Amino acid sequence: MWICEKCGRVFEKTNQPHSCKKVPLEQHFKGKAKAKELFDFLVEQVNRKIGKCKIVSIPCCVHLFGTYDFLAALPKKDKLEIRFALDRRLDSTRLKTCVPMSTKIFKNCIDIKLKEEIDEEFIDWVKQSYSLKKGK
Repeated sequence: MWICEKCGRVFEKTNQPHSCKKVPLEQHFKGKAKAKELFDFLVEQVNRKIGKCKIVSIPCCVHLFGTYDFLAALPKKDKLEIRFALDRRLDSTRLKTCVPMSTKIFKNCIDIKLKEEIDEEFIDWVKQSYSLKKGK
C-alpha cells in the first residue's frame, strides 16, 4: 500500500495517478436532499453491518474507504449512483452497468432510489467489495 504524502489517500500502487483535491461533502449534496438521506442511511448500514469506513469526498464523487476505496457514491437529484468492485459481474436486474477493470475485477453500478433498496442483498455485495482486497 502507498500513502500519498500530499493528500493522505491510500492506494494499492506506488505513485498511483490521482487528484489530491478534496471537496466539502456538503457540496456533493447541494439541492439533493433525497440523495443525502440515502447516503447517510448507506453509511450507517455499512458501519453497522460490514465494518468501519471513512468518507473521502473528492471532486468526482464520494468514496467509502475501509482498507481501500471499496465504494463510490455519485449523488443525483433523486438517487445515488453506486459503483463498487467485485471479482465478477453481478447477475441481477438491479445492475445498471458493469465495466471490466481487469480480467479479474468488475466495476458494478447500481442506482439506489429508496432506502428499501439498501437491503440484505445489496449489503452483501458491498460487504464482498469491502473485503475484496483484504490481506493484500
